[in-house]
Amino acid sequence: MHGVACAADCSDRCSGSVKRLMRFVPHLFRRRRLRPQHAVIALGTILIIAAGTSTLLSLRHAYDQTLRDAVATLESTAGSAETGSSHSLFEIDATLLGVDRMLATVFSGRQWDDLSVTTLLQQFDEQKLAISQILILDAKGQEVNRSRSTVDGARNFAGSAFFAAHQAGGTAKLFIGSPEHSAATDDWVIIVSRPLVRENLFSGVIVAVVPIATFSDLFDAIGPTGTTRISLMLDNGVLLASEPRGKQANGEMPKYAPPILAAAAKEPAGILDVPADEEGDRRLLSFRKLAGYPLIVMASRERADILRQWGDERTASVIEFALFAGTAVTLAYLVLCALKRQQFAAVRLRRSEGRLKRQTSLLQSTLENIGEGLSVFDSQGRLVAWNARFCELLDLPPGLTAGAPLHDILILQAVRGDFGDDDPEPEVARRLERFHRDVPTVKERITLGGRILQIRRQATPDDAVVSIYSDVTDIKSSERMLIQARSQAETANRTKSDFLANMSHELRTPLNAIIGFSEIIAHELFGPIRNEKYLEYIQDIHKSSLHLLSIINDVLDMSKIEAGKLELSKEVLNLQSVVADVGRMMRELAESRGIELIVQPLGEDVEIWADERAMKQIFLNLLSNAVKFSKEGGRVFVRVLADQPSLAVVEFQDFGIGMNEEEQERALQPFGQAKPATTSNYGGTGLGLPITKGLVEAHGGKLAISSRAGHGTVVRVFLPMERQALKSIA
Repeated sequence: MHGVACAADCSDRCSGSVKRLMRFVPHLFRRRRLRPQHAVIALGTILIIAAGTSTLLSLRHAYDQTLRDAVATLESTAGSAETGSSHSLFEIDATLLGVDRMLATVFSGRQWDDLSVTTLLQQFDEQKLAISQILILDAKGQEVNRSRSTVDGARNFAGSAFFAAHQAGGTAKLFIGSPEHSAATDDWVIIVSRPLVRENLFSGVIVAVVPIATFSDLFDAIGPTGTTRISLMLDNGVLLASEPRGKQANGEMPKYAPPILAAAAKEPAGILDVPADEEGDRRLLSFRKLAGYPLIVMASRERADILRQWGDERTASVIEFALFAGTAVTLAYLVLCALKRQQFAAVRLRRSEGRLKRQTSLLQSTLENIGEGLSVFDSQGRLVAWNARFCELLDLPPGLTAGAPLHDILILQAVRGDFGDDDPEPEVARRLERFHRDVPTVKERITLGGRILQIRRQATPDDAVVSIYSDVTDIKSSERMLIQARSQAETANRTKSDFLANMSHELRTPLNAIIGFSEIIAHELFGPIRNEKYLEYIQDIHKSSLHLLSIINDVLDMSKIEAGKLELSKEVLNLQSVVADVGRMMRELAESRGIELIVQPLGEDVEIWADERAMKQIFLNLLSNAVKFSKEGGRVFVRVLADQPSLAVVEFQDFGIGMNEEEQERALQPFGQAKPATTSNYGGTGLGLPITKGLVEAHGGKLAISSRAGHGTVVRVFLPMERQALKSIA
C-alpha cells in the first residue's frame, strides 16, 4: 500500500502548486506592467499548465483507483484461496484421523497389512478426490499397506523428511512435505502425514499422497482473470503449487519468497510489491497465512497488467492534452504575430536609426584614419563629407561645416595665392566650371608650403564629386633619387663596357704580336736555336699568350652579355653535326686522360635556329668541363634528345667530382669557382659556365644542372627549334 500512499501525496503536492501559481499570477500583473506579448505568453502558459495539471491529477486519481481495485481483488482472491485450501487440508486431515481411529478401534486386533485394512483404505480413498493414495508405514518406515496397487514391501521411508519428523517429534500434528515427483503417475504430489501412536509409543505413520492438481484446480476455479496467479507456499519458502504455473518449478524457493516470509512473520495477511520473477515485471501480491497449517497462500498480478487499461487512458489523455496545448500555442502564436506586425514598423525604424548612426560613426572614423585627405561635394557644389586631413593638406580652417559652398573655399585659396597671382574671381569661375566637368582626373599641385599634392577626382552616380588628396612629396623625392641613381649606374656600366672594349683592343694588339713572333721563333723559321732552354722558354711564352688571349676574349664576351650587346648571327643549324664537330675537337684531350668520350646522337636530324660559333662555344665549354672534372679512366656522355616537338635537348654527363647546391650557385656567378681548390687543381677563370648560361639564354634557351658531390654532374641545354629569337622557356 506504500505506492498508493505516495501517489496520493504527489497528487496533493501538484494541486497545492497549481493553487499557489494561480494566486501569484494576479500579483505579478499588478506589480509589473507587462508587454502585450508577455501577457499573451503568460496567459497561454497558465492555460497549458492548468490543463496539464488537471490531466495529471485525473491520471493520478485513475492510477490510484486502479491500484486500489487491484488490491481489493487480490485480497478477495487470496481470501478465497485461503478458504479453499484450508477446507481441502481439513478434509485430508480428517481422512487421516478417521483411518487412525478405525485402526485403533474396529481393527485393533488385526495386523496393518491385513486385507481388511486394505479395503478400509480403499473406501476412504474413494471418498476423497483430493487424495490419490493412502499408505501405512510401520515404526521402521517399512510400507505395510496402501489403498491402491500392490504393497511394495521393499520400499522403506525411514529416510524421508516426514517420517523423520514424526519419529523424532512424537507429536500428533499434521505434517505437510515438499512437492515430490511421482514415478507412478508422472506428476507432482504432496505428502501429508500423521503419526500412528499406540500406548504413547510411536508405532508408524499414515500417509496421504495428495496431487498438486488438487490445489491447482482449486486456484484455477477461484482466479478472477487469466493473469492473476494464485500460489501456495510452505512457511520455509518452498513453492507447493501455482496456477497458472510459471517458470518457477514446484519445490523451489522463488525470488519473491524472502520478503513474503519476512512480512508473514509480522502479520497474518498483507499487500506487497515484490520483485519481478523470471517472467516479467514487478508484481502486486496479497498473502494470507493458513490458520493451523504451515502454509501461506498468495494471489499476485503483474503491475504492468494491472496498469494496462490505465496506460491506454493515460495515452488518450496525453493526446488530448497535446491537442489542447497545440491549439493554445497556435492561437497564442497568431496573436503574437498580429502584435508583432503592429510593432514591427517602430522597431525597424529604431534599428535603422541606430544602424545609420553606427555607420555614420564608422564612416567618419574611417575617413579620419585613412591617411589621405578626402572631400565630397554634391552636384550643387556643397560640402557634404570631409576629414581633418583634407583641411590640413589644403591649409583650410578646421571649423568647416556641412554645406559649405565650394565657391567660398576656392575664393579663400585664390585670395591667399594658392592659384598664382591671377584675379581671384575669374580663376575661381574657371575652376568651378571644370570641377564637375573634368572628372575623372588625376593631377598634381604644389602648395605654398612646398608640398606636392596628388589630387584624384571621381564622380558618383548622383553627380557628386569625390576628391582624394595625397601628399607625394617624399615619393617624388625618392623618384628623383632613383632616376639619378639609375643614370649613374648606366653611366658606370657604359664606362665599364668602353673600358673593357678599349683595354681588350689595346691588350690584344701587342698580344697578337707576341703570339706571332713566339710562334715563328718556336718553329725556327729564320734559323735554328742552339740552346734548347731558349726553345722551351719561347714555347712557354706562346702558351701563356694564348691563355691570356682566351681570358681576354672571355672577359669581353661576359661584358657584352651583361650589357645586352651580344650580336648573334643565327641560321639553321644541324644540331647533331655541331655536336659531332665539338666531340672531334675534344676527343684528343679526353684520350690523353684515358677518358672514354661517348656521343649518342638521334636517329634523325634535329635543326635549330642559332649562331654556330656561339653553339660551339657552349658545347666546348660544357664538354671541356666534363672532361676536366672527370676521373682518369672515366666516361663522358653527350646525348641529343628531342622529346618535345618544339624543343631540342643536349645532355652532358660525367661521373667526376660533382657539386652540391651551394657550389652550383657559386659556379654560375662570374669569376666564381665551385670549390676553392678548383683553380689550383684544374685551372680556369670561372667564366665558362656564366658565359655558357648567358649564350644559352640569348638563344631563348635554358641551362639546367643536376649534380651530387662525389657522384658526377648532368648538364642539360634546352634550345627552341622554332625560328623565334629570344623565346624563353618556362
